[in-house]
Amino acid sequence: MIEFLAMAFFVAQPATPAAADGGTRPPMLGSVALTNPVEITAKLITGERSSATFTGDVRVKHRTLDLRCDKMIAFYTGAREVKRVECTGGVQAQDGDRFARGERAEYDVPSGVLVVTGSPEARQGGTYMTGTKVRLTLGSERLEVENARILVETAPGAPLRKGKGGAKKP
Repeated sequence: MIEFLAMAFFVAQPATPAAADGGTRPPMLGSVALTNPVEITAKLITGERSSATFTGDVRVKHRTLDLRCDKMIAFYTGAREVKRVECTGGVQAQDGDRFARGERAEYDVPSGVLVVTGSPEARQGGTYMTGTKVRLTLGSERLEVENARILVETAPGAPLRKGKGGAKKP
């Protein structure tokens, strides 16, 4: 049990509260400075040598991404850095004004690319999309949807343009 908790501690790389100097120092794990930490919380963590399984109200925070799901497997390097996560069940991702949800997701931590599948839906501002695959890249405004169906919401009370004088007769 202690091994799993220690392993989860290294996998999660928890972010510390902002530093007294205004948050300019990177978060620390013991005496090691963390850059771009991945913070993971869950109700149950089961660990192995190169991966850990998180179940129950899983939440991932990395840079600007907030990711939630029912179950997640995190794969990490020998140095215990999270390199990739696979999420299943009730996946929801928020990055700025971009939102995606579906049944499955894969997140490549070094590149910051999240791919959502399993009847995915996406929203960016007032535009809603469905398709077969949704791809978000952190640090970019870009949202890609394969085989997309798009619904653009108009502002309430927006005037409809009508022609002057109605239709002309031939």
